[in-house]
Amino acid sequence: MVETGGSSWHQTNRGVSIYFTVYATLFFIVVILSKLLHDRPTLASFVPEAAMIILVGMFAGLIFYLLMDDANDANDAVESMLSFSPTVFFVVLLPPIIFNSGYHIQRDLFFRHIVPICLYACIGTILATSIMALFLFVFKSLYASETFQPSFLELLTFGALISATDPVSTLAVFQAKQVDPHLFYLVFGESVI
Repeated sequence: MVETGGSSWHQTNRGVSIYFTVYATLFFIVVILSKLLHDRPTLASFVPEAAMIILVGMFAGLIFYLLMDDANDANDAVESMLSFSPTVFFVVLLPPIIFNSGYHIQRDLFFRHIVPICLYACIGTILATSIMALFLFVFKSLYASETFQPSFLELLTFGALISATDPVSTLAVFQAKQVDPHLFYLVFGESVI
């Protein structure tokens, strides 16, 4: 059990050590299992790498759930371990990913297709957002409910959320199948912009 004491447990030296140890252990488990998947293609055909990472996360969450039997004493510890700060993502994790992608980009292919990339990124997203919001508006009026009456602005917000998809898995498949570089850079550029 983790003692919460007077201050928040993750602000103490022991709490930070536990936090780092747990996440470093999970990272090394994922790296070892990824290596195992890459070394055995037959296993990788049944269990994709993303599914393996999800299973590791589910198993870790189950362990946290089972170990924290007294909810009152360990509520802060469980919340801190199972939560993910958006600040950490946007300040620590995202900049190296974008920098790495920009550093390894083939600039001539990217800038050759800058006009279609910008059209896909701006006009395509606006069009997809509007179509999704209109579809939901029609669906809402056909199947009206007393408890769920979203405004058109809320429908536009949901349409923007749905239309701004993350193409990481698509780009990974493109890279594995070695598709035409023009198609790869259109999708990649649209996701970056």
